Amino acid sequence: MTRIVFILLAALLSLQGFATGKFDTFDLNIRFVNGTKNTSNSDLERNVIIPWVEEAERQYSTKPSLKVSYTIDRQTMAGGRDLSDLNFDSRADFNKFMDENFDNYARTETDGHLTVLVGDTLTWTDLLGKKQKWGGYSNFPHDVNPFDRKKGVWLSVTAPKFDLAHELGHVFSLKHTFEPYIGLNKQCNEGFGNKNIFAPELGHCNSCEGRIAKAPWDDSAYICEGGVSNIMDYCLSLMADASGGFTVIGTETLNVCQQERAADQRRQYMTDDGKVNYIKLAGLRGEGACESDADCHDNEYCTAGVLDLKRNVCKEKKSLGSSCTNHRQCASDRCNLAQCASPDECQADADCGSGNYCGDPIAGRRACKPKLEEGALCTKAEQCQAGRCKSGFCSAAASASMGESCRFDDECREGTCNGPVGGATKGTCVCNSDSACGSGKWCDKGLDLKTNTCQAKLNKGETCGKVGSVGNDHKCKSGECSGFPKYECK
Repeated sequence: MTRIVFILLAALLSLQGFATGKFDTFDLNIRFVNGTKNTSNSDLERNVIIPWVEEAERQYSTKPSLKVSYTIDRQTMAGGRDLSDLNFDSRADFNKFMDENFDNYARTETDGHLTVLVGDTLTWTDLLGKKQKWGGYSNFPHDVNPFDRKKGVWLSVTAPKFDLAHELGHVFSLKHTFEPYIGLNKQCNEGFGNKNIFAPELGHCNSCEGRIAKAPWDDSAYICEGGVSNIMDYCLSLMADASGGFTVIGTETLNVCQQERAADQRRQYMTDDGKVNYIKLAGLRGEGACESDADCHDNEYCTAGVLDLKRNVCKEKKSLGSSCTNHRQCASDRCNLAQCASPDECQADADCGSGNYCGDPIAGRRACKPKLEEGALCTKAEQCQAGRCKSGFCSAAASASMGESCRFDDECREGTCNGPVGGATKGTCVCNSDSACGSGKWCDKGLDLKTNTCQAKLNKGETCGKVGSVGNDHKCKSGECSGFPKYECK
């Protein structure tokens, strides 16, 4: 039983494609979409994105440490909605909207981005009919459900510098401090307890090492006055200002367990050579990046039409010897016996010079070959010099004279071929009657050992028979043979 469990665990680990810990950085591309009402891209970058990114990189410094590069796009509408003020009937409606408009993107395995939509407000109605307002929202990693897809992140433009790190924490498999982890992996919340059983909502601030208080700007929110709180709490850390009021942004941290768990998840999002795997980051389902090879670069192919449970993405074409199921996957454009093989010399007869054809073997490399002579084995007309393949043999019509070798009747200029039906073996062009020989000739089909052949009709005075023979008139141009004793044409 122990052996079976070990094998199953090993199989599960191999399926995860877990990158080793040898890589120093996790180089993540983020596409920020500026959906705010009045904030310019430059103000958003200077006042919001740069502090967000700097704090996120500081928090996730355990190898592979987070390094962010980003772009900022301005967009005000999507799906008929004003992006600055999003209001939904339910969380499911919000998730559907993000799926359809702001999904994480993977053009190839290593070319893509995580999407972050920045707006002014986000609300939806909860199951109790109450409007819930959010400062940020993202989803726990899709590896909890392999067939789910990772949606983009939403953040409020007013969110403090810790909030990108908080939402990325969910992407990196961290739960809120007040939520339990499921499974046997690192349990990072065991040290956080609900500090007020009479007010359970205070548990949202249960990591606070100072005083928990209600936020002055929102009765439903809490702050940690004069102490450090955890990034994964719902609790902003504030320090006292000169007047004694708590208005100065304090410090928030992650514990060692959270750092290690998030680093483990980042490694799961990496390729074997240390790059971010955007296919894994985007999830297994969802709208693809391509529908055909034309949507990809010249050295890539689209997974559309190739047996693959993942979304369609562009992938780099494979080198010689790599496994393949379709020639489109190979840089050589040839997949032979499930491996990318040397490229064909030709694809069509037009690729070969005069007198040659493009070989089309059942399994093997296409190459230019000299066209086949008459009588050679063939599979198509283009292989033959005569331009005809009949019953598996190269054959030229009207190519054999009387008495010459043949396989088929129509190869004989005169008469018929006495070979077996179907041309299995060669025969000879022969005649059986004068009508097979044409005008001015007669069929020499006498009772002898000679091959029946067509002969030119005889002139006057030429011998047209021998003693005892009859029926010789047809041999003469005049149509008369004198008979015994001279047997001459009249």
